[in-house]
Amino acid sequence: MKTTVLALLLLAGLRGCFAQNPAFDSAAGRAEKPAAEAVFSTPAYRATLRRFTARRLRLAAGYRQAATRSARAAHLAEARALLLTALDSTVFPAWEGTPWAFYGTSWEPRRGTIACGYFVTTSLHDAGLRLQRTVLAKQTSECIIKNLTSEAHITRYWNVPRADFVQQVRALGPGLFVLGLDFHVAFLRVREGGAVQMVHSSYVGPGTVVREAAESSEAIHSKYRVVGKVSDDDAFVRRWLLGEALAVHGATVKE
Repeated sequence: MKTTVLALLLLAGLRGCFAQNPAFDSAAGRAEKPAAEAVFSTPAYRATLRRFTARRLRLAAGYRQAATRSARAAHLAEARALLLTALDSTVFPAWEGTPWAFYGTSWEPRRGTIACGYFVTTSLHDAGLRLQRTVLAKQTSECIIKNLTSEAHITRYWNVPRADFVQQVRALGPGLFVLGLDFHVAFLRVREGGAVQMVHSSYVGPGTVVREAAESSEAIHSKYRVVGKVSDDDAFVRRWLLGEALAVHGATVKE
């Protein structure tokens, strides 16, 4: 009897991890309270991540065996979609609700606290990117971005009103961005329909990891903003796909 109950609980947790996240209505561009389907357990979360890892490894094998440039490009496009799916469907919803703290360094969703830099590096780590989580998390937001992607994929903004900034990011097209602010770092997720979602460990509002419309985020206020569109960077996607370690350059704070 006990074995049956435990099996049912684990199955329920896995179903929650695989469920599409209901916390953000991309059409309406508004944040909503997570539904019961988003409830998960840490073992179920880790099990789901292992499934994504297995899929990534199969894709990596295909990429290495591809004989033509077009075949490699097709595998890379599939890898890009898989990375975004892992973040959207599993990593981001798992971490939602985890309390923010300036010195938060949690490794487990909804246990302990997590700072904004640690949320960014831990999310990428959980999704499968090999990086120095602690060293990178302690850097300035622009340093974090410059370690993740090249200048060709980085755009900077000075004293741009919030609405204009969001519109200009939307014009860069759908994908995943890392956003650097004066005193904060976050993800921006631009959807196919044009909605711009900010995913971050917020020091304002609820004081937790949230996914919210960028237009209405209190945390997006900043004189200087820098965005790196990591999902458009083939080198970033290839490094994730092949499990290549990310070296940290220009670090001013050591582990």
